Amino acid sequence: MTHHGTLPETVTLGTELLGTVFLIALAVAIGLVTLLVVATLIICVVYMPHIVRVFEEEPLLLPKRHEPAEDAEEVRFRTADGLWLQGAWLPARGESEGVVVFCPGFKMDRWTALEYLDDVRDLGLDLFTYEFRNQGESDAEEGYRPMQWVTTREVRDVEAALAHVRARQQDRGLPERIVLFGISRGGGAALVAASRDRDVLGLITDGAFPTHGMQLAFMLRWVGIYANLPFIYKRIPLWYYSFLCFLTRCIVAWRNRCWLPSIERAARRLAVSGWLMIHGAKDSYIPPRIARQLYELARCPKELWLVPGARHNQCHRTEPEEYSRRVRAFLLETLQLGRLTYCDERENAESGSTEAR
Repeated sequence: MTHHGTLPETVTLGTELLGTVFLIALAVAIGLVTLLVVATLIICVVYMPHIVRVFEEEPLLLPKRHEPAEDAEEVRFRTADGLWLQGAWLPARGESEGVVVFCPGFKMDRWTALEYLDDVRDLGLDLFTYEFRNQGESDAEEGYRPMQWVTTREVRDVEAALAHVRARQQDRGLPERIVLFGISRGGGAALVAASRDRDVLGLITDGAFPTHGMQLAFMLRWVGIYANLPFIYKRIPLWYYSFLCFLTRCIVAWRNRCWLPSIERAARRLAVSGWLMIHGAKDSYIPPRIARQLYELARCPKELWLVPGARHNQCHRTEPEEYSRRVRAFLLETLQLGRLTYCDERENAESGSTEAR
């Protein structure tokens, strides 16, 4: 009797203990959330203006200007939102087997393509180059201020260039084998466009970088400069810094009337026949480890070449002969894959029509 009579008291004590533990845990959780919200508000008011300002600052870039090619055919083509971009066709030296579309870096002109890719015309490839909006002789969008970061505007321009190239190739009965080649910001825009366009056979990037990855690296560097509380910021979890990066992109997008697409997500979705990533091993703007992180996200056939001693956008000048050799070898291999795919599709179509008869 006594044994059975003690059970209700034990159960009651256990229930009260669990209730107390739950209330303590709830109070701690509410306190942490409140602290996080207050800290975020303080950061947004005190530090966010500095973060946004640094994010929007233009790097000191003085790209070389080039003379127009004598055999170039100047063209203008229209974007989906109605702007006219300036482009130029540089014909293949021989029968045309495909097209390399050159996407210049921030503040570069369309004739920069000659410095990087003039010799690919010896492979029987046309070279199409152009200038992004608000750059060179292309139309300027009112209210838009280009940055060194890839936005939806640059991606839209790459897509317009691809549409122009396809239409021209179709009109002339030429192969629609297209490889995108992009420098720095142009490489990021080309990567995003290639991830959305299954007809792009290959991609070559030189100095391309992920927006979030670079922003996170900068933020971790800046926090030690602007915040004099190392015992706090060194204990903040990485996911919280990522959240602040997201807030920064939202503010920058709102201020500049654009959106910054995820280069990392595009790399995961990339389905080209091959991706050649070129990057300077001494790049001080985009550390090689950041480039490698982006490279490792892709699941398509890929190759990474870290050029010893090369700085940002200087790989072709540091190792000019090896640069040309690797680019040409990649194009030959990638376009061969394209020919096989094209032949297989044509044979399947012909066999299907034969069976139908």
